[in-house]
Amino acid sequence: METNQVPAGARVALIENDVPLREALVLFLRVKGWSVDTFGSGDELAGVVNWGEYTVVICNFALPTENGLSVLRRVREASDKVVTVLITSYPGGGIPAQAESAGVDRVLFKPLSTMELVESLGALTENRSGRRSMELVSPR
Repeated sequence: METNQVPAGARVALIENDVPLREALVLFLRVKGWSVDTFGSGDELAGVVNWGEYTVVICNFALPTENGLSVLRRVREASDKVVTVLITSYPGGGIPAQAESAGVDRVLFKPLSTMELVESLGALTENRSGRRSMELVSPR
């Protein structure tokens, strides 16, 4: 599979509180062929019973009610096969190390490059059958 080819039945959970960014990412991902469910905060995730039904969970670090690492830690505990991506504006503060210990597959920094996002999703989903080590995409 090429790294920009979407797996059949691929489904993304996008957790982002910045509405314009969330809407732009949804539009972009859908154009690329992904099915996308959106959430604006950790509180909205209460209805998610089975994280394993998602191919990818993309989560912003700075959410209003909890940080994205705690969300992705719960996802990782529920399923080792779901690809997890943390997006953040904070390149420092130990976030990459914390993300690695939480089982996050990739950290992307804002401003977010849609090209980096689609390349990351392609590469990570291609390898989703096995456990991956966390990858860091440096801020520009």
